[in-house]
Order: sequence, then C-alpha cells, then structure tokens
Amino acid sequence: FRVVYKNNDIRLELSRLARIVDPKMKIQGDVVFKCENVATLDPISFETPEAYISLPKWNTKRMGSISFDFRTTEPNGLILFTHGKPQERKDARSQKNTKVDFFAVELLDGSLYLLLDMGSGTIKVKATQNKVNDGAWYHVDIQRDGRSGTISVNSRRTPFTASGENEILDLEGDMYLGGLPDTRAGLILPTELWTAMLNYGYVGCIRDLFIDGRSKDIRQIAEDQNGAGIKPSCNKMPGKQCDSYPCKNKGMCKEGWNRFICDCTGTGYWSRTCEREASILSYDGSMYMKVVMPTVMHTEAEDVSLRFMSQRAYGLLMATTSRDSADTLRLELDGSRVKLTVNLDCIRINCNSSKGPETLYAGQKLNDNEWHTVRVIRRGKSYKLMVDDDVAEGQMVGDHTRLEFHNIETGVMTERRFVSMIPSSFIGHLQSLKFNGMLYIDLCKNGDIDYCELNARFGMRSIIADPVTFKSKSSYLSLATLQAYTSMHLFFQFKTTSPDGFILFNSGDGSDFIAVELVKGYIHYVFDLGNGPNVIKGNSDRALHDNQWHNVVITRDNSNVHTLKVDAKAVSQVVNGAKNLDLKGDLYIAGLGPNMYNSLPKLVASRDGFKGCLASVDLNGRLPDLINDALFRSGQIERGCEGPSTTCQEDSCANMGICIQQWENYTCDCSMTSYTGTQCNDPGTTYIFGKGGGLITFNWPANERPSTRTDRLTVGFSTSLKDGILIRIDSAPGLGDYLMLHIEQGKIGVTFNIGTSDITVQESSTAVNDGKYHVVRFTRNGGNATLQVDNWAINEHFPSGNSDNERIQMANKKIPFKYARPVEEWLQEKGRQLTIFNTQATIRIGGSDRKRPFQGQLSGLYYNGLKVLNMAAQGNPNIKINGSVRLVGEVPSAGSARTTALPPEMSTTFIETTTTMSTTTTRKHRTPPTIQLKSPLITSPMFRNVPTAIPTEPGIRRVPGASEVVRESSSTTGMVVGIVAAAALCILILLYAMYKYRNRDEGSYQKFVLFIYITCGVLSFFALCSDSTALL
Repeated sequence: FRVVYKNNDIRLELSRLARIVDPKMKIQGDVVFKCENVATLDPISFETPEAYISLPKWNTKRMGSISFDFRTTEPNGLILFTHGKPQERKDARSQKNTKVDFFAVELLDGSLYLLLDMGSGTIKVKATQNKVNDGAWYHVDIQRDGRSGTISVNSRRTPFTASGENEILDLEGDMYLGGLPDTRAGLILPTELWTAMLNYGYVGCIRDLFIDGRSKDIRQIAEDQNGAGIKPSCNKMPGKQCDSYPCKNKGMCKEGWNRFICDCTGTGYWSRTCEREASILSYDGSMYMKVVMPTVMHTEAEDVSLRFMSQRAYGLLMATTSRDSADTLRLELDGSRVKLTVNLDCIRINCNSSKGPETLYAGQKLNDNEWHTVRVIRRGKSYKLMVDDDVAEGQMVGDHTRLEFHNIETGVMTERRFVSMIPSSFIGHLQSLKFNGMLYIDLCKNGDIDYCELNARFGMRSIIADPVTFKSKSSYLSLATLQAYTSMHLFFQFKTTSPDGFILFNSGDGSDFIAVELVKGYIHYVFDLGNGPNVIKGNSDRALHDNQWHNVVITRDNSNVHTLKVDAKAVSQVVNGAKNLDLKGDLYIAGLGPNMYNSLPKLVASRDGFKGCLASVDLNGRLPDLINDALFRSGQIERGCEGPSTTCQEDSCANMGICIQQWENYTCDCSMTSYTGTQCNDPGTTYIFGKGGGLITFNWPANERPSTRTDRLTVGFSTSLKDGILIRIDSAPGLGDYLMLHIEQGKIGVTFNIGTSDITVQESSTAVNDGKYHVVRFTRNGGNATLQVDNWAINEHFPSGNSDNERIQMANKKIPFKYARPVEEWLQEKGRQLTIFNTQATIRIGGSDRKRPFQGQLSGLYYNGLKVLNMAAQGNPNIKINGSVRLVGEVPSAGSARTTALPPEMSTTFIETTTTMSTTTTRKHRTPPTIQLKSPLITSPMFRNVPTAIPTEPGIRRVPGASEVVRESSSTTGMVVGIVAAAALCILILLYAMYKYRNRDEGSYQKFVLFIYITCGVLSFFALCSDSTALL
C-alpha cells in the first residue's frame, strides 16, 4: 500500500520516503517494501478451559506490538501470557523470591486487563469500561515503546507506563494463547495474574493475531500441535445450552460459550455434569489431611468451597498455613457458626494501615449433623463468606493483598509456629474441598497428586473419638472447671446397658451448677444460673440403655435459650433472669465422690455413677483426653469400649468379618475384609499409588518360598482407571506359575496359572472403576476358584471334564493288573502337582513393572497370612517401595502384621491356622493388637502354622478356612537292589508314556500302551516289574 500525508501546504509521500531511507524517516521493525499475498486468517475456537496453543518466543525487548480480535460470552479467561528468565530479587521480607519479566492479557469479570512487569513491579491496566463478554467481536491493539504504551479496545485507547526506569522487556520461552499447560513445570506465575491463580482458561474465539506486524496463522499452529479442544471456526450455537437440564444432582447450570457450565458446589458431586459422587473424609479429632504444595504459593485471589457435617460447635475445617509467616486463610467452626480468618501478616513486613487479621462470621446452629456448604471468594482487598444462604462481605484495610502458604490443612492444624491460638480439632465429615479449581480430597484419594498427607478416613464412617470405659458405677474422674460463663456448647457420645447414672457435674458460686445424667434410660439436663434449678428432659422415642452409641448436644446461647438434643430429637427452653453460669471447682465425669451424693441440688435424681462408655467429649470447644487430662481418677477406667457382649451375634463383626467364639468372649477374624480393629471397622493399612506409577515388592527369602494348594487373597481399592494390575504373585524364575489381580475394561478379575494354562475368574457384570471403595475376595483350591466384590454375587470357576479318571480307566483296560496300581498312583500324583502354586518368590503391588500401572488407593491387603501393606508400613526389610507410592496415616502398631517366614529346617507337609486381631484405636494411644491362634486342622511338631483358605467345590459352599502350604522334599530315594537296568527303563518309559499321551485321542493312546506292553513282554521282565511297585 501507499501512504501519503496531505496538508494545505504540504504533501509527504511517507511510504516512498521510508523506502529510500530518507533521513527524516525512522523505521522500526521488519518492514518489506513490496506487495505480498496475506493469508486468510481463519478464527479458532477454544472450546474448553484446558485448551491452549504455544507460540514462539516474542522478541520484543525495547518495543513491540500485538493485536487480535476476540469474542466470548464467558466472564473470565487467560488470553495471553509469556514471561522471561527467572531472577532472584529481594522483597520487603528480606527474603529471596523468584521474579520474572512478564506480559499478559486476561479477561476478568467481563473486563479486559493488561498486565506488565519489566523488572520493577507489576502494573495492571483495566482496558475497558464496559463488559466485553457479550458475544460480539472486539479488536485489541497493544503498542509499547520502552516503558510507555497504549492498549486499545475497539479504538478506545488506554495509556500505560511500566514501573521503574528499565525500558527492556526481557522475555524467554513460549507465549501461551488461550490458557496454560496442565503441567506448569518451569512456569513462574505472577500473583497479580488472577486468572492463572484461579485456573481460568479462556473459552471463546480468537482471530487476526498479529505480533510486531506479522500475522500468525493460529489455525495452522493449532492443527500442527494437535491442540485438544480447539476448533478451526467460530460459530455461536443457537439457543441456550442449559435448556436440556444437563446438570445432575441439583447442580446449577450457567450459560457459557457454546457450552453449559455446571456449578456442583453444595451438591456432593463433581464432574462436568455433577454425576460423580465426591469423596468424603471422616475426622475423629486426631485426624487430618494436609496438602503440602510443591513450592511456596503466593496468591491475591482465591476461590474456596467445601461441605461439612458435624455435631461439634468448634473445629478446624480448612486453613492455608506458611512455614515462614503467619499468613493464613482459615475456615473453622466457632460457636456453631463458620468463622473466616484472613491474615496477611502485614505487621511482619511493615505494611501501612494494617489492623491485623480480618474475620467474618456466617451461618448459625451448624452443629446439627447436617450437610452445610461454605464458599469463600477473595479478589485482592474484597472478600466474601457464604454459608448455605447466609452471606457476609468484607473489605481489607491497607495495600498488602498477597497471601503466602506452603500447606492446605484440614481437621488439625499441624503448622503452628506463627499461630497464637490453635483452633480446635474437627470431628465430623468433609467433602468437596475445592481450592482455586483443585478438588483436593478427590485428587488425593485418586493419586492424582503426590503431595498430600492424611490419616483421616475415606468414606462416611461412624465417628467414635477417644472412647473410654467406666467399668463400674463407682468409677469416675475429674477435670478442670468447665468454662461456660456466657454461652455453652457441649457434645458427647455414650453407650451403656445401665438405665441410670451420673454423666457430668460441675458446681459453682452460690447455687450455680450444671448436671447431665441418665434417668431410667433418658437424658436429663439440670442447671441453675441463679434463678433456681431447671431440668430439660430428652424426648427420645425409647430408652437409651440399649448398648448402642447415642449422641448428645447441649447448648446455651447469649439469649439464654437452652437446647438438649439427643440423636435427632431436640428440646429447647428459654430461661428468664440470670444469663451467666459461674462455675467453680472440678468438673466430674461419670460420677461423684461417695460423700457428694447426699448434698446434690434439687431435681438431680442420680445417686450412682455411670457404667458404660463415653466418647468424643467436647467441653465448649475443648477436647479433653479423659484419662491423661484427669486431675483425679477413681475405680476401673480403661481406654476403648469393648462392650458387655461375650457371645457372637449377627452384627458382632463388621464388613463381613468372621466372629470366632472364645471361652469367655469372642474375636473377629478380619483377614478377608481389608479392615482391622476389634470389630473389623477400622481401615487397614492404606497406600495411594499416584499418576507416575509405583511398585511395592515383597521377596520371600530363597529358603522360605512356599508352595500352596489353596490361596486366599483380599484387598480394598478405589480407582478410576480402566486398566491396571493391582497385585501379582510370581513363582521362582523358570517355573512360570503366577496369580494376578487386575482390572481390564473397568472389570476386575483374577488370572492364574499353576502349570497348565491361564485360568480367569472375573466380575463381569459391573465395572469397579467408579472411584468408590470396593473389597475384592479371591479363594483358590487347586483349579477351583471364587471371586467376590463387596457383597455382590460370588463368581466361581471349576475345571471342566474329568480327564484324569477317564485316562486311568482306559489304562487299566490295557495294562496288566500288576501294573495298574503304580500307574494310577503316578498319574494322580502328577494331577495333584498341577494344582500347586509352586515356589512363590515375589509379590508385586502396583503393576508398574508390567507397564499396567495402578492409580488409586489399596488398603488392607491379605494374602495367605501376609499383610504386605502393613509390613511395608513397618519397614520390613524384605519389602522395597519405588515410584509414586504414599502411605496414608500412621504406621501400624508392631505385631499387627504376621509373616510366614519359616526356618530352613521346616519342610514337606500341609499346615493351617487362623489369625485373629483385636485392636482398640484411640485418639492419643493405641492398644497393641493381640494374636490368638486356633488349633490347626493338620499339625506337625516340626512346622509353624500359616494362614490359608479353602475355596468351594462344585455344589458346595464353605466358610473360608485355611490354605494348604506344600514344601517340596529334597530327600532322595535309594536304588532298589535286584532291579536290572532294562526293567527300570521299561517302567520309566511306560509311566512317561501314560502321562505324555493322556491328552491324545483314544486310538493313539491304546496303540502306544499296547506297544509298551509287548515290549515288556519280549524282555520277559514282568516279575521284576512287579517287584518295583514299592519304588513307585
């Protein structure tokens, strides 16, 4: 084209002057003075937030320009981002921080922003006054010369000037259009770039991208990069995407650009259409989940959401914590309300206009054991707390808006260095914890991230925290005075068979007191605040001394409303007059001293202590350890709650555990459940296998390798993978026997080979890769096998036909009577050998060694008496752990796993046993497990017992029993004197032929047997052959 400037008196042919390099003209950039065909720049559509393309490095240095058109209806998205070389700079905290030059364009809340840092601080320029997410095309043009420049949107110019004196923008690496890669290794994301922090990718159209005057064929670039979620066109679909109601389970549908967006917050589900049930974590006051970030994080914007259920009025829900500062964003239950604390540690870095931590409250009476939804939205200084339908908003004072954190913690705060007051631990359930787009509970459970630690239990579990048993009515203890002057929130659980008994008592100044007691099986709450005694009686449907756990909540608010809630039934009463409860002296639990019953206030009925179990005691936000924190103890008080039952009942053992009656009590065999504990309701040792693949390998010592005729295998698991190996057991090299538990096309099955061919038994009716917890049980008896998932129908496999017996009968017809017996015994022995899993050498867990890695959690693995995961947690020297494998929770107590290692001298027999474990788990102490051995069915004084199983035979159902372990004898048989070489050779040929030709057709088989018969006759060694029967 030709450029001419005309004025009244002047005409300047600017393009010609530039071409001849006139000294009045200044040329910047790469300018070619000839006509070229410009390629048609087709638009592209980014259809998902994860879609992006990479562009070459932008060589801008001192000046440069970028222009493009965009079109979308979505309010948020990162459009362009690129940064330079990392540089170490010191900030106000006198600490080294990695900073980079960067350039970015983002769409935030419908407005377009330019962000620029040239080494002296970030500027963030709002380029539009009105929303630009209305579905129309907008043209953006950015020009920069040194520190100054302009950004124009549809010709509306906004000037900008970068901070500092530097005029060079030093960039390295690719420029990203539409979003960022999933793996952001090597990327340094500025805290000011909120769309990157919040994981907002751009969804919409881009066209006519020019960088420094040169066009970029982004359609061809996307095609070359196989960009997923990118379409080479831009068409707005007619109608509304939400009209088809795509969001399930009450998810909220929002219109996006040619897509619907399901907001699953508060539903308990997730996925694109809110169809996948979110994982639940259960906390007992000592449990936590801690996400340890790979690097220190700095954010200025956060989106946080979670669901919780609790009967306690206090407890930590979620907190970000730092190892270097008091920075925190914390959510906790405080007096049955949700409290949000945001502390940016402004004092430590000498900020101006700081007033310390910011707090907001929302919701009320949230300790009702119902699900509640919490959301936090912060954008710089503005922040908002939403609990169900209650909304509270706040505005921070001061200019400091950066939050620093190393961890995201739930349940218990473990990073306490800069915390002045540690929040109470959480008892209850958490679900759907989402922080800046990351669903951390599910990511942790599924092994998608490697940087989380937890001992909280997955699943909606009954929570009995720190149970204590008061063995007699004269047993009691005392604690420090109950602090409940202006308000009160008490919670405890109890279990008893006695209809009456004192549970709690504290006296005070004057006539003030509080008492909780069980009277004829019903809870009474008795109190006096100075206006005379009152009693509130629980309105339970039936008496509560039924040997079941019951929940009690007692509250008093600032309006003097007293509430007693027992299980789901609540009674409230408004008391006029005095509002303060002035208590003094000890708080008595489960009873009183013998001389105190005579001086109890009116309306208190109990004259005996409480006999039974108490647990989860919460005294106005304080979780006491009833035994360790006791000022005084009297009588028999023990940790745990065994209960009075001494005989096996239908529900004595949970999760399909087997109840074993003893002389004075019973125990539960949990070996085939994947659970542990006295009643098989505690989760077994659990490992999470991550994305990168992991492997746990157990090697039997060379002289202790077992051979088994029957096997028992159990493991609990959860996964979303369609294919992977969970467990594989292999025999020694060269033998080829193996047993493998694996998932194929989402279906779980076991394949094994014990010397013949591969045999598979599979649960083919239902897929198990649904992310839910399943328990699979496998038993084998020779070639017979069973497989069961959870309590679904049992899958069985039995060998077809009876070929061995048919061959033996055929042989008997052709072989002289004197040879029939040794031949039959030899064939039967060979058949028995084909049912033995020989010389087992290794157990491999995780599948990564065979390129079929498992991802998810494995729990409570049991194989023929070996609890390999338990042994791995204890650091067994025969176990190696490689790759992305993470232990969940604490290391089990010593002695809870049992090995089958046998001394070298033990060999050659079948041995059986049953191992039963009884464990009491408490919050701060663990009772060591006890092991009780049943008498073996077959015993030998030389051999130690090993746990085993008996699978079913056709038409017969058996309770899983013990397995048989075979040790091969190394002894040799002496030569039989008197048998000549020819006779021995004849017999060997005969026996080998009988076995070798057992699978041939009947004609060939008969002919060969007849040939051997004639051969032996010719040699005339029949007499000698008959004498060799003993040899066989």
